[in-house]
Amino acid sequence: MTDPTIRWGILGAGVIAHKMAEAINLAKDNQLLAVASRTPNKADAFAAEYDITAETYESLLTRDDIDVVYIATTHNFHADNALLALEHGKNLVIEKPFTVNAAEAQAIVDKARATKCFVMEAIWTRFLPSMLSLKEHISEGAIGQVKAAHVTFGGIAPDHYRGRLYDPAVAGGVTLDMGIYPVSMLCAALGKLPEVVSAQCVFTDTGVDEITSFQLRFPGPVLATVNTSFNLMLGQEMTLYGDAGTLAYENFQGQSEYTLKQIEGREYTHTGTVGAENAENGFVHQVEEAARCLRAGLGESPIIPLDESVAIMKVLDQIRAKLPLRYDFE
Repeated sequence: MTDPTIRWGILGAGVIAHKMAEAINLAKDNQLLAVASRTPNKADAFAAEYDITAETYESLLTRDDIDVVYIATTHNFHADNALLALEHGKNLVIEKPFTVNAAEAQAIVDKARATKCFVMEAIWTRFLPSMLSLKEHISEGAIGQVKAAHVTFGGIAPDHYRGRLYDPAVAGGVTLDMGIYPVSMLCAALGKLPEVVSAQCVFTDTGVDEITSFQLRFPGPVLATVNTSFNLMLGQEMTLYGDAGTLAYENFQGQSEYTLKQIEGREYTHTGTVGAENAENGFVHQVEEAARCLRAGLGESPIIPLDESVAIMKVLDQIRAKLPLRYDFE
């Protein structure tokens, strides 16, 4: 690309779209041009706030001056939105979870490869410098062979999220909305996919999972336990236990610090490159990675390759099958 500026459009005008819009404006050589929503009033208000153009989906996707489209709709719409955008030859960044299930994810990947479009899942914690550093430490054997892992990820969901979290019509529930974070982070940290999955949950009155606990057995073996909920103050911590030490990544959505302790006595604390790396807006790192890939002419990001996004959706499919939780529209 001759022009270093990457020009963005956004499908969807909800809370997460605002977070990404702010990140695009913070990232060097990135520019937000347009937003589209099936609710015109929301698109108009969003466009006025960011001094951009309000479009329909169709008009945004036919604009030649947009390099990449961020899909910010609820995940039950991701597959349809992505396939429509790919029909128009648009590069995509798709908010997590990539889709509702692995079949939808594979359809997007197949279409992206057929159309030679760039596609990347936007699970922002995967792109944090601390997460990349942590992964490097583990792969270098800093705590020896990892044998076990434990992740807690939960909190009291704010009011503006609760409607969709309880709604099975939009694929609500904690596994897809929050459980994807620990699953994806464990796969990244260990450099492996789980080979055995078990899970159980507490259902809401609407029939979606409110509290879920799942156990993953990775090759090695590595035994991992995850607890997640949108109605409990569980905190946000991933701890990896190796035969030569431990690594604790506390508050992984709120700060850039993790602590590595070795049995022999060495202790190392990673504090990020410039203070709290996500203090202003942690989405900046995924914006910068997408822009880097587009400038380099890549079809996917090496940080989270497309086949890995599909594989992680297969793990979430297995978790939901164990609960069991299946949506009427699947």
